[in-house]
Amino acid sequence: MPRLAANLILISVGLLVALGMIMLASTSYWANGMEQPHLLVSKQARILVMALVGGVVVYLIKPELLRKLAPWVFLGGVVLLALCYIPPFGIEVNGAKRWVKFPGLPQFQASEIGKITTLLGLAAFYARYTTEVRTFFKGFVYPGMIAAVPVLLILCEKDVDTAFALGLACAALFFCVGVRVRFLFPIIALAGFAGYTLVMKDETRRERIDAWMHLEENLKEYQDTNRQQWRSLLAFGNGGPEGVGLGNGVEKHGYLPEAHTDFIFPVIGEECGLYCTLGVVLCYVALGIGGFLVALNAPDLFGRALAIGVTMMLLLPAMINISVTVGKFPNAGLPLPFVSYGGTNLMFSLWSVALLLCVNRSTQLRARDESEACIPTPIPMKL
Repeated sequence: MPRLAANLILISVGLLVALGMIMLASTSYWANGMEQPHLLVSKQARILVMALVGGVVVYLIKPELLRKLAPWVFLGGVVLLALCYIPPFGIEVNGAKRWVKFPGLPQFQASEIGKITTLLGLAAFYARYTTEVRTFFKGFVYPGMIAAVPVLLILCEKDVDTAFALGLACAALFFCVGVRVRFLFPIIALAGFAGYTLVMKDETRRERIDAWMHLEENLKEYQDTNRQQWRSLLAFGNGGPEGVGLGNGVEKHGYLPEAHTDFIFPVIGEECGLYCTLGVVLCYVALGIGGFLVALNAPDLFGRALAIGVTMMLLLPAMINISVTVGKFPNAGLPLPFVSYGGTNLMFSLWSVALLLCVNRSTQLRARDESEACIPTPIPMKL
């Protein structure tokens, strides 16, 4: 079973990353201009190499060491999220304070790191208080406070979609480790009400929802707001079952904004067709199955909680992104993991996969040790 989980994860992620590089090569020419048409591809390729090297290091770390370091890693993630608000480290882009810049290093999104560090912190906490998972304070209140700090910091960065996805991943982790459902329902209802109030008070997001509700009508008053989703639907319709051919898409020529990042999935649909987009969905399904198999076979609560959280944190943005591009959700700002252009997202998505494989490796090693221990020692025969 661990080998099946590893194969599902590696094959699905490998296919998604390869497709992402191919589609970035197809769209970056129009996204970056004629002077440096392959600049984005070369940047993404360099980051991919660094991410793979770092992923190997993460894979080789023993889960026991990860568990010991988890509290400090969590605190480091919180500090990075807080630095988004502190100049000169925090960089504001389009009114959102999501970026951190250190001297001599490229700027990066602290929320991508915060997602992993939060899940590590929760997994380590539950591993320490395994017998008290179903209690109110140590099973729900204290871990809820651990999750709330980074979620609120990300939310105040005006990164509502990432905060929403991280909150759902934490809720799924709570449920799967055995927290009582009666504790979860009130906080989920309260979070839903708070989210609704926040969105309704945000004029930009309220306009997005109104435009989404009239998406297929394409009314003049909503054309600027729902342009991305409307052009996205046109791209899928133009591609049909088989697509117009790699590189022959029309919407990426300035009609579909962010065709290389958040809206790369419609370009796949236009150029490669319905069959390829279904293949992308199938890859995420395979990744989810592999991640949950890792969780089911994990040797301890730390590994199980970490595998569940990481798997959900990879699947939720993919589900939201695909739902947005096909017009089922209002427009959001989440990239498609492993496929969209974005160095920070690609790097930490691959490191999340390395964490999954690390837990799976510990399961394989423990199973091998147990099987060897069961082999009886042969008794020498006396002649």
